[in-house]
Amino acid sequence: MEQPFRMKVTVLGSGTSTGVPTLGCECAICTSDDPIHHRSRASVLIESPHLRGPVVIDTAPEFRLQMLKARVKSLRAILYTHLHADHCHGFDDIRPFLFKEKKPIDCFLREDLHEEMKVRFAYAFVDTGYLGALPKVNLEPVPELGLFRVDDVDVEAVTLPHGSVRTTAYRFGDFVYATDFKGLPESIQTRWQGKVKYMIASGVRFQQHHTHNTVMESVEMMQRLGVQKGYITHLSHDIDYKRDRKRLPPHIDFAYDGLQWEIMD
Repeated sequence: MEQPFRMKVTVLGSGTSTGVPTLGCECAICTSDDPIHHRSRASVLIESPHLRGPVVIDTAPEFRLQMLKARVKSLRAILYTHLHADHCHGFDDIRPFLFKEKKPIDCFLREDLHEEMKVRFAYAFVDTGYLGALPKVNLEPVPELGLFRVDDVDVEAVTLPHGSVRTTAYRFGDFVYATDFKGLPESIQTRWQGKVKYMIASGVRFQQHHTHNTVMESVEMMQRLGVQKGYITHLSHDIDYKRDRKRLPPHIDFAYDGLQWEIMD
């Protein structure tokens, strides 16, 4: 690119799979009136003059409400990290964007997930005779490891472990979004060393979790990578924003719904 890469990142959702408040829970966080503790399921919005329109990473179950809150008028593309319900079940709500654009939306995800996508949302890919509006997408492949292009932006994809499945983390220039993973493989640590200034990464709680990084595991990962500013997302109701942020280093904080971040490479 001839000009510096500029982007705005909006945290659409910062919560774990159940969201916060969690149904049936009466803990101090779930009953809090503080909106910073109201966490919809994890997703981010990427906007840049180098893209032909807004790009989202994942379509959470609250996708419609997240789009309304962020005042998003069109959608250029979707990048999926993986196909767990909390990251894709807002898929149907892309339909209103199609009313205006009248063409399928590019949907990027690893090729080994294309068939699962077609099964999970079969009605969108199989002609059932239904005459109403359907979500229409072009399924585009994302490499296991390497670069792909969205408009004028080179995006790097890497594959991370998440229990019995794998997730995709995305790097846009100096910025990385990585959610739902347990540990950063040494090969990726080496690959990204010194290249990542800004990062949003999941850390579900301080206590150990068998498929997710803890808060401090993600803090330590950011410090090893040399991240200058980082946010922890995919937060459970165990996290008290005001109390627990005191446990974080000055350059790392907890994400919250609606957080906006201007980044220039």
